[in-house]
Amino acid sequence: MLKTRIAAAAASSALILSLITPAAFADTNVDISGNGAGSDNDATVVNKDNTTVNQTNNTTIGISISSKANTGGNKASGNTGGDVSIDTGKAVSTVGVSVTGSANAAVLPDCGCAPASTDVTISGNGSDSDNTTTVKNKKKKIVNQTNSTTIGATVTSKAKTGKNKAKNNTGGTVAVTTNDATSEVGIEVTSPANVIGPTL
Repeated sequence: MLKTRIAAAAASSALILSLITPAAFADTNVDISGNGAGSDNDATVVNKDNTTVNQTNNTTIGISISSKANTGGNKASGNTGGDVSIDTGKAVSTVGVSVTGSANAAVLPDCGCAPASTDVTISGNGSDSDNTTTVKNKKKKIVNQTNSTTIGATVTSKAKTGKNKAKNNTGGTVAVTTNDATSEVGIEVTSPANVIGPTL
């Protein structure tokens, strides 16, 4: 039996992994003190934590496979005074292709920031003074993931057991037995993946 097997022609594309470290707001200390009577005192603090992740994965895979199994083309000719027998074994050609698409994975902290302390002190100001303090903590997370996978596969699989010849034999029996010819092709493609989460 002649067997040609390409069991695992595998193509794997890239994994882009981004690990985002939690950012911390700076501690905020506001002190409005010692201002005169009738003064107008305003303090505004804005803390911003912006996280932007851009992931792009473009994968192009080309696969070309040729598999052949041949047990044919046997000859037993011109024999005299004896039996002639040709027994051809199986011809099996098996091709398996596995392609895994590309992947983007972004690991973000649970909240995108670590806690910060805010300390506001308003004291010792004159009468009829107007004192205002505003503290804002803003956080924003933006994740953009783009995944493109292009796959081209050309697979040729052939199995032959024919074209056996037994001719011009004299004085005996002639037997030609040809076994099975089997050609199998399997292609498995796993789609691309995008993952966003605190953990993978």
